[in-house]
Amino acid sequence: MRSDKDQMTVGKEKSIFEIQLKDVPREQENIPANAKPKEEKKEVFTKVVIRRLPPSLSKEQLEEHLSPLPSYDYFEFFPADQSLYPHLFSRAYINFKSTEDILLFRDRFDGYVFIDNKGQEYPAVVEFAPFQKISKKKLKKKDAKTGSIEEDLNLNIWGTIKKSTFFTLQK
Repeated sequence: MRSDKDQMTVGKEKSIFEIQLKDVPREQENIPANAKPKEEKKEVFTKVVIRRLPPSLSKEQLEEHLSPLPSYDYFEFFPADQSLYPHLFSRAYINFKSTEDILLFRDRFDGYVFIDNKGQEYPAVVEFAPFQKISKKKLKKKDAKTGSIEEDLNLNIWGTIKKSTFFTLQK
């Protein structure tokens, strides 16, 4: 049994602890009045990846298997990387224009069995692409300096000096 003095100190400790919890500032109270609450971006996923495609499959063969394909604005095919043997799989990325098309496409091709030219079966996996942005095809500008080495004055002088010293050393 505890003495009355021990029970009183236990009661005081509880009350101090409760007070300390009440005095701790909360995150909402620390927000300045002029700060705007962060708005969550609701990003709609429209880009899907088809994984575990046969390594011997080409882009044209895949398009033939997938036809008729709903409307899309991006299609990229990556053949199997031979350095990753024995995990050789091709994959394709498609960005659909509407979300309804994604559901129809997934229902149709998730688990679809592709058969390669050797007769092996490859069940495909359709899922949202982890990176939803679309890569831009950059136009490669022709280098302005291409073919100008013959006209470079400094290089021509250096070449003639080098040639003349080479011939004088041989004589």
